[in-house]
Amino acid sequence: MFNCPYQHCNRTFSHRAALREHAKSHKGQAYWEILNDFNNNLDNSYNNNADEHEVNINMNDIEVFEMETLEHDDDTDDDRFNENTADADIVDAEENLNFEHIPNYTLFTPERTEQITLIDVKTTLDQNSSRFPDAAYAEFMEIFQKHHLRENVILPRNTTQGREFVNSIYVDYLLYHKIKVLEYNDEEYYLYHRPIFDAVKELLSNPDILKSCQWDFLPEYIINKDGQRERVYGEQWTGLWWERAHNSIGGGLKKILSIILYSDATTLDHLGKSSKHPVYLSLGNIPIWRRNKCDAKVLLGFLPKLNPLHNNKNNKKSFIPAKRMLYQHCFDIMTQPIYEKLENNGLNIVTDNQIIWSFPFLSEFIGDLPEDASLTLTYNSSRCKRPCHICTITIDELNNTTLSQNEIELRIPENMQFILNQNLSHEYSIHPIQNIFWKFRMLNIYSATVPDRMHHCDLGLFNYQVNFAQDYIRIYCGQEGIDEFNQRLATIPRFPELKSFRHGLGNIARFTASEFRNMMKQLVFVVDGLIIAKYKPSCLNLHQAKQKDKKLVNLFVLWNKMYIFSRKDSFTDFELNKFQEMIMNWAKEFIFLFMPIVNTEMKYPKLHNWYFYIVDAIREYGAINGFTTESYELLHKFCVKIPYRMTNRNNVTPQIINMVRRDSILNYLRKITTSSTRKRQTLTLRNIEGSFTLSNFYEFVNTYKITHHLAPEAEKAFDVLINSLNEYFDLIENVTNEDIEETLIKWYTNATIGQVDIIRAKSEYFGTPVFSDIAINMNEEEAEDYNTFNGMCFAKLLMLFGLKIPGHEEQYLGLVQWYDFKNNNPHKLFKYDCPLVKIIPMYTIVSIDSIVEPVHVIP
Repeated sequence: MFNCPYQHCNRTFSHRAALREHAKSHKGQAYWEILNDFNNNLDNSYNNNADEHEVNINMNDIEVFEMETLEHDDDTDDDRFNENTADADIVDAEENLNFEHIPNYTLFTPERTEQITLIDVKTTLDQNSSRFPDAAYAEFMEIFQKHHLRENVILPRNTTQGREFVNSIYVDYLLYHKIKVLEYNDEEYYLYHRPIFDAVKELLSNPDILKSCQWDFLPEYIINKDGQRERVYGEQWTGLWWERAHNSIGGGLKKILSIILYSDATTLDHLGKSSKHPVYLSLGNIPIWRRNKCDAKVLLGFLPKLNPLHNNKNNKKSFIPAKRMLYQHCFDIMTQPIYEKLENNGLNIVTDNQIIWSFPFLSEFIGDLPEDASLTLTYNSSRCKRPCHICTITIDELNNTTLSQNEIELRIPENMQFILNQNLSHEYSIHPIQNIFWKFRMLNIYSATVPDRMHHCDLGLFNYQVNFAQDYIRIYCGQEGIDEFNQRLATIPRFPELKSFRHGLGNIARFTASEFRNMMKQLVFVVDGLIIAKYKPSCLNLHQAKQKDKKLVNLFVLWNKMYIFSRKDSFTDFELNKFQEMIMNWAKEFIFLFMPIVNTEMKYPKLHNWYFYIVDAIREYGAINGFTTESYELLHKFCVKIPYRMTNRNNVTPQIINMVRRDSILNYLRKITTSSTRKRQTLTLRNIEGSFTLSNFYEFVNTYKITHHLAPEAEKAFDVLINSLNEYFDLIENVTNEDIEETLIKWYTNATIGQVDIIRAKSEYFGTPVFSDIAINMNEEEAEDYNTFNGMCFAKLLMLFGLKIPGHEEQYLGLVQWYDFKNNNPHKLFKYDCPLVKIIPMYTIVSIDSIVEPVHVIP
């Protein structure tokens, strides 16, 4: 039998494959314990004890399993589990690979087709081109395509004709090619992709994107408070890389076409048994705010993946090199047109009113560490001799935050080429083959693989911090502290678009990046005072508990400040220095607090990359918001996962591509199909609950209470409404007592603020009462009489209503109960940079227009 080697897990399995699948469920632990040379033990036991099916596990041999390797689900090959085992005594998993003699391995290079000389993105004016008969039919087909119905599903005749019509439309830049790229162990592998400039054409054919594009180097400067000129880094065309690229082509009429590639494998099903490796393309010429929308990125192709059945014991040393070389070969095929155009006088982009002489450059590569390792051909192991793909720092210095920039040698194509020529590749943790990206002008592939915030922070560093914090609490408070942690998290009030963790955290491995971002907003309030309340007297005294609690809370505060600052749209040089200081303060606290309780010595490549290179990346390529992957992950859903579920699970790649192509054609048809613009009337208040005049107010309230449940907040609203209205009427001129008696009140339960936010005052909303906390903009005269936060005060919304006084226009109003600051001391108005408030018995009627936004008040 095969026993699970993780602590506190007593599961046994009859097959090794079942044990490997089970091991993935331990991904969420803060650190793992695993057998030395686990996979070799399994192999030996499988061969030597085939009759007995037993493995004897010595718990003294257990070591730490590195967190870095298990947070990425891009590869389902069997060797993935053991590829990056974090055991300093084990010879690096990738040292002894054979790149020179891979048996049964043949790469194929496709024939070069006729090279394009221009990208024509002029507006289509041909009235005879294919189009839907009318806008209604276009909308119907859009709804149909949204559900990605299978090709073999039985449909009404007109719907079938519509699908056939879409499939028959020829749009040249939406055609994908199937290219044979490899024969390995008598199996053929194909690259599905389209020419890279066709993908560029699809983007630029969108008029909304084209009009937003910038082609020139446009540095930005401000005059700071000291009267000095200071550079601003925001869009990519303001950065140092664009400046160098601009100078390399001479400027003038020559423009930059900045190409960004994103590569990240994704699972296709919930079990993770199937996966695909899509590659997406975007342009640095598109402003960040526009580039971060899904339609500003397009699918370039799908990379082939070697059959994991070939990854057996006798084939392991050739299988991993085969994967690396296949990955590079596919990118070489897809990016070769860029190299040729860059070295041969560029190409023209023809628009309706100009011809842009552009030179295409590869500027950024976005992905997680495994993709970075494949692109840079560095070792994909966090325990190798030099685990950073950007620099040559040793594993012993990976957690050293005192290093200066002068003490770090960066990887650049020239020195890596020299190392390869000197047969020193193993000493510098690179694979002994030529990197296909070395040939590209103005491209340092090592620094171009920028630290992505989602993978580095959301799924990486903050994931570590939450895991370690739970271990920290468990050490000093025991299980009672963890239970209190989960209880506090579960009782945080609901808030629009805020993920609630009603059952605590549980297995943290199941959380997405979005859920980790929601945790950031809440955990500082969860850990505040927790150790003081639940510490074990056998471990700490009260003074020590206060110190431990303060340090843990401060760590989450430092993280939030750093993370919020990272989301700025632009940075000055001064702000970049401030940001670097924030990173240093957080990282030093992170290492100091958790190093004693973990066995990894805090040697994490993501920590090192974020600490040393994120600020440099901003100076090179602009704000971090320009190389985040949130919308790319959304593309995985619409371009890969949903189409996959609609396939027959047999030869799925062509089926997925056909659905993506159909989506693109529908977008194309919508652009050329005339449709009338529909205007929707938007009301400020919605969902009327009842109406009454002030003359029959009490009768209405008594009748309503008989048939409906009222929350305490609603009860209070009715109790204070008349007095509050009397104060409000005193502010209105030319209102008689008769007018007041005949005033009509329409009672609503929700309102839309700024066409985005929704506020509610409802006794029962999905089983619970919801009365929004809101920020109210105070006028200048009132603001002088109160403590305000940026000119705003806070209140709880008790009631929403429309007020129609005879002879006056209807007014949209809200009845609120005010919050006030807990302390009058100006130095104690805030906690963790948030206003510290309390509810007070003061009620006012305010205009809906004065409400700025909903706020989240945590008890």
